[in-house]
Parts: sequence; C-alpha cells; structure tokens
Amino acid sequence: MKSKKQILIIDDSNTALLLMEYALNEAGYETLVAATVKDAIGFINRQIPDLIMLDLSMPEISGYDFLKMKTELHIENVPIIVVSAYDSTESVELTRNLGAVDFIAKPIRLDSMMDKIRDNLKK
Repeated sequence: MKSKKQILIIDDSNTALLLMEYALNEAGYETLVAATVKDAIGFINRQIPDLIMLDLSMPEISGYDFLKMKTELHIENVPIIVVSAYDSTESVELTRNLGAVDFIAKPIRLDSMMDKIRDNLKK
C-alpha cells in the first residue's frame, strides 16, 4: 500500500518539471515525471497516480489530446490539474470541459499550486 500520495507531472519543459518535482517532494509527495504524453501513459499503465499535473503544449500528443484519453486510460477519477502558459478563458474552459479539475497559469506560483493540489487530493 502506498504511504505517500503519488503525483504524475507531464511537461516538456525541464525547468517546469524540476520546479514542480522539487516543490512536491519537499511537501512530502511522491512524484513521477514525464517529458512526453507517451512516457506518462507508460507510468499510468503500471500504476494509476493520485493526481496528474499536465502541460497543454506538448510534442506529438498535446495535453488536450491526453485529456480526451481519460476513459481509455482508466483515469476518469484521477484529478488532472492543467499547468500552462496558455491561460486564455477559452483554454481554461476547454480543459475543464475535457475533464480537468483545475488550471494553473505559468509562471507557476508555488503557494497557489500547493493549495490546489491539497484541495483536489482531499476530494
């Protein structure tokens, strides 16, 4: 049985990955990092995480396309928080319509990110 909540971070920006991974590890979460959606699917096929942090602008398979794959990947009940610089009203609305539970605009404010993660892991 897992003792720590596991969070999968999907982002092609090494800087964003390192920042989120460090902050989440410091807060006591177990993290998995994936630079592509394909890598993330590999993790998900081995073990379903407790929460997913997802960038929208990704090579090959976008974050939008990943959200459309929730049922196929059996992660309909896993909260997905989108983390993106594309924070227009349309982007936020589209990601919510595709099943994201929250949206964090880049550059990331760590205090706000941690609040949103805690709130969504309680549900």
